[in-house]
Amino acid sequence: MDKKYRNLIAYRVSKNTPKDFHLEALKCQAIIERTTIFRSIKDGSLKIEDINNDYIDSRIYKAVDDTKNLVIMFNNRPILAFYHISCGGNTENSENILNRKIDYLRGVTCKDCKDNKDLDNVVDIDLEELLSMFNGKMSSDFLDDFFIKDILKVIKRTESKRIESILVFNKEVKGTEFSNNLNLDSSRFGFRPIKIRFYTKGIGHGLGFCQRGANEKAKKNWKFEDILNYYYTNINICKLEEFNSNLPLKNIKIFIDPGHGGKDLGYLSNEGVSEKEITLKFSLVLKEKLEEYGASVCLSRSEDKSITLDERADMIKKYKPDFLISIHLNKSKFKEISGIEGFYYWGDVEGEILGKEIINVLSKKLNIKNRGIREGKIYILEKSICSGIYFELGYLSNIQEVNNFNDKKFLKNMAVCMVEGFLKYYQNKMLT
Repeated sequence: MDKKYRNLIAYRVSKNTPKDFHLEALKCQAIIERTTIFRSIKDGSLKIEDINNDYIDSRIYKAVDDTKNLVIMFNNRPILAFYHISCGGNTENSENILNRKIDYLRGVTCKDCKDNKDLDNVVDIDLEELLSMFNGKMSSDFLDDFFIKDILKVIKRTESKRIESILVFNKEVKGTEFSNNLNLDSSRFGFRPIKIRFYTKGIGHGLGFCQRGANEKAKKNWKFEDILNYYYTNINICKLEEFNSNLPLKNIKIFIDPGHGGKDLGYLSNEGVSEKEITLKFSLVLKEKLEEYGASVCLSRSEDKSITLDERADMIKKYKPDFLISIHLNKSKFKEISGIEGFYYWGDVEGEILGKEIINVLSKKLNIKNRGIREGKIYILEKSICSGIYFELGYLSNIQEVNNFNDKKFLKNMAVCMVEGFLKYYQNKMLT
């Protein structure tokens, strides 16, 4: 990952962290930024900003390089790597900020932040400004009693609205004495604040990683792994494999088995379209698209000829692929039934995962009904001794799907979607 995104990671660390931070704290931030980028790549939301390399300090690059390809994971998924400048003494539970519980975003005590007064702040707000912000209202009669808890409270007024007694810092004082001491013109007075002073401790939402606390821990010889594990609960720091963005399927071997062939027509549509011709057409297109991304692809047949199941199995075992993709079509007495489904052999976890990725993409991108993927004792899957998926691409009894299978553009789009499923699978498999 760093091969492509090293500069972006370093740039974001430079933007979001003081350059004079301890190297271990910078390493933490590098892993956080890499995790955020990796998560964005996975969900398709990554936006590449303009990078000013002159802005990046050499220490930042060292932090990035020393943590090359490391990301923070929870349950095999990149975390939402929330961070803030200073927690003020305690980080926060996610449900108190995001209204939902996230297991790795648990509040922890941060003594290093609590003892640090540098980021304590004071903000004065005019009362009228505060009222305007929150559409508040206050009486326009300045003789209406107002009290400031533990400071000023009117106890009693005379019939003429003069203050007879007032509580000042919890001490009862006569109104005349109070007005004389303050040189007020009269004991017939009211009061209200015109400014409110707010005292803040810390900066930010308080979720996850506390940058200031991390820097103080780094000064005390904490390593980046220990710091991240302190602020994020039960996480794993994992290393990504380098991902070749130009040929992401390089060194991946795939065996495609177009079902039927020769005298074996497979199913026939009412219009005379045979399963064997569609499976071959699609398999040839799929092979081409997979090879564009660097995959090595072998077909059981590239022309219309008969091959037994055992011959196919022998070819697969000899090729030793990472995956077998067996292509078939279905048929039903009910013409309205449509959709794609897949089968994996019992216990083939990787086949199940890949099959789900592929079918989900096809269903979403081409609006094909998702009939799911499930275990099945399919002969070719059993005998091939490798991970594989047996696909039923659709129904020859459904006229719309028959028309789709006769459309070269649709077959191409279907192959592109299937390749996207492969890419998603291998992107997730970048974890070592």
